[in-house]
Amino acid sequence: MKRMPWWPLLTRSLALMTTLCACAITAWAQPLLGEVDPNWREDPVPPPPAYSTSGLIDIEMPVRSNVKMGLDPDTLVLNQQTGVVRYVVVARGPSAINASYEGIRCATGEYRVYARQTPGNPWNPSEDEDWKPMRGQSGVVVAHPLRLARDGLCVGTTLRRTAQDMVRELRTGNRSIYY
Repeated sequence: MKRMPWWPLLTRSLALMTTLCACAITAWAQPLLGEVDPNWREDPVPPPPAYSTSGLIDIEMPVRSNVKMGLDPDTLVLNQQTGVVRYVVVARGPSAINASYEGIRCATGEYRVYARQTPGNPWNPSEDEDWKPMRGQSGVVVAHPLRLARDGLCVGTTLRRTAQDMVRELRTGNRSIYY
């Protein structure tokens, strides 16, 4: 009796396991990504809060960056009804300091800039009212919303329950599951 070579069986087994894993991952990811409400409306945006440059929670930036980013924890405001968290982030460079009033929508993986400010000047409302995807942002100073979402503002596609939870996770370097 002739023995059958083992590699065709191994190849078929690996193909079957790969297919089963792909199906399982797809099924698992569907509830994680969730359904996006087509009737969703953002709540009225409150004016930018006062912020401080002392006590900022540092946002991890690329080593080659000479810009340091930090979030003022006292500016975190979340709305569980709309799924939006708003905050002020401060960019500190060698020659300038700029603040940005922003929002993150965990359910869709998007962020929005509401206004910008330089010290001693009033807030300038952003002309762009569109939500932008957090993923795929290549600039150093626009990659921070995804970092904030992953490091503690979001748990998957939902907001954390309280601002205190968010601050704790940001300070301890949490790496939440995010998409």
